[in-house]
Amino acid sequence: MPTSIRALISEGLRVGVIMAAGDAICQTFVEKRELKNLDVNRMLKFGAVGVVYVGPVLKGWYGTLDKIVPKGSPPLKRALKKMALDQTCFAPSFIASLIGIFGLINGESIPTIQDRFRNDYFTILSRNYMLWPAAQVINFSVVPLNYQVLYAQFISLIWNIYLSMKLNDEKK
Repeated sequence: MPTSIRALISEGLRVGVIMAAGDAICQTFVEKRELKNLDVNRMLKFGAVGVVYVGPVLKGWYGTLDKIVPKGSPPLKRALKKMALDQTCFAPSFIASLIGIFGLINGESIPTIQDRFRNDYFTILSRNYMLWPAAQVINFSVVPLNYQVLYAQFISLIWNIYLSMKLNDEKK
């Protein structure tokens, strides 16, 4: 198996485990479910999105950022450029895609997904901007490229608890 495919699979598996853990934490601590009442299917779906979508997409995006932001800049300046690109070019569309993907895997109708987008997109995006710019400056200035997705996914454990709460809200 080529190294690039192996890296995508490996990254996807890591991200999937962290996303599933975020959903499990959301169910047990936020939603106050007992472990015996854990919605394992929901947790596995949340993790599967990490394996097949989030991990590979982030791996590709971080590699692209590393190529397009000049390496000759001072580390903090380079990190700020990467963060600005990440938060202006990537985050808005990535969040929109997650709303759609989770709506589809949860069996929601297109009108329901559209309503969820109208009701939740800007809230999720604003919460994103409360967490991710600082986390990404640290990521891009200190963490080696081959560990950036992993670092981001550990920060994502908190983020995934929030996303699970918003994207699995059945009241929509």
